[in-house]
Amino acid sequence: MTVRSLGDLIIYSGTVAAALAAIGAIVRWVVLRPLKKWIAEQIRKVQQSTQAVQETADKVHAEVSPNHGHSLKDTVVRTEVKVDLLTKRFEDHLTNHPSGG
Repeated sequence: MTVRSLGDLIIYSGTVAAALAAIGAIVRWVVLRPLKKWIAEQIRKVQQSTQAVQETADKVHAEVSPNHGHSLKDTVVRTEVKVDLLTKRFEDHLTNHPSGG
């Protein structure tokens, strides 16, 4: 290998390295940065959706959990107790007045 061919090899190697660095920079600016922004936006959307679902689940949980009279669960329990009482009273009535009069 001569000095000239060694110099040419160094120049070509430098040129290839510079070209690869330029390609890497272009890929970073044209592909990776927009991709990173898009992924971050998708993550934000999922987080917002998750937050909305959590808020809805919290509201439903509050309605079906007893809270001293104001939840759907408490209303159902009160209604069930009243229906049971009316059922017992009706059955007692039928027992005490079998002929309907």
